[in-house]
Amino acid sequence: MKNPEIFDINGVSESLSIMFYKDNCSVIAIQDATEESVTGTDLAEKLNKLRLIGRFYLDRETAEYARLIMTDPFGRTHYFRAWK
Repeated sequence: MKNPEIFDINGVSESLSIMFYKDNCSVIAIQDATEESVTGTDLAEKLNKLRLIGRFYLDRETAEYARLIMTDPFGRTHYFRAWK
């Protein structure tokens, strides 16, 4: 998978850095997990092994992309999409 992006429930793009606290993780670790993944389920498992602010669950997978969903500790919903 490639080209990870995160956006809110209204479709507004967000920075990948909102997914982790200061020193727990990095954007590079998120990109590496994305590139190493083959399916949406695999991507969710790899991201959930990182120290992020919430757990990811597979929301939708098509032939073109996988979309994951996560709710942060403040109750905001975020979508993570990676292209195949």
